[in-house]
Amino acid sequence: MGVLSEFGVNEERLTEIAKIHNESFKWFYNNLQKIQESYTGKFIAIYKKEIIESDKDKGSLFQKLRKKYDNKKIEEIFINYVNPKGYFLILFLNLE
Repeated sequence: MGVLSEFGVNEERLTEIAKIHNESFKWFYNNLQKIQESYTGKFIAIYKKEIIESDKDKGSLFQKLRKKYDNKKIEEIFINYVNPKGYFLILFLNLE
């Protein structure tokens, strides 16, 4: 039994979700140029290598998804923001 199990987390399900999101992440970057043509400045929801929903507001996107899908499917949906061509996001972490 792992540490996560002690907190009620199903480690097998978590691993499954991580694999699904990894595949979606790869698909996103392999198709980024085409995605940017239609979705620049929006958050997109990817499920099984398909964009199933988008919105400029992340909260609104989640509301749309909750109306359409059950929690299990929502866990498997990969959400990402589409930057304009030539721009990328850099995150800085302050560990102090």
